[in-house]
Amino acid sequence: MFGLTTRGVARLSVRGKRSIVDNMNKVESKIDASRANQNAGGTWQGAVNPTYLKQDGDMAVFAIGMALISFAGIRLANGYWHMAHGTGKIE
Repeated sequence: MFGLTTRGVARLSVRGKRSIVDNMNKVESKIDASRANQNAGGTWQGAVNPTYLKQDGDMAVFAIGMALISFAGIRLANGYWHMAHGTGKIE
């Protein structure tokens, strides 16, 4: 039992380097630039300039999401149509 405890204490001294964590802490924060971009425009925000389209690449993500939702909706409506009319069965 004593050996397990001392082994854990010995490992703590070996793990003194925190290179991954230190590198993450040294990176400059981009929050202020992002906040300035999100808050631009004062109180006139909403449908004209929604916050989910303000960052770089947001339009592509939004378009892909809308395409997937539209495709799923069309497939769902098509499935309901076939079930209601009894067509499209696999025999």
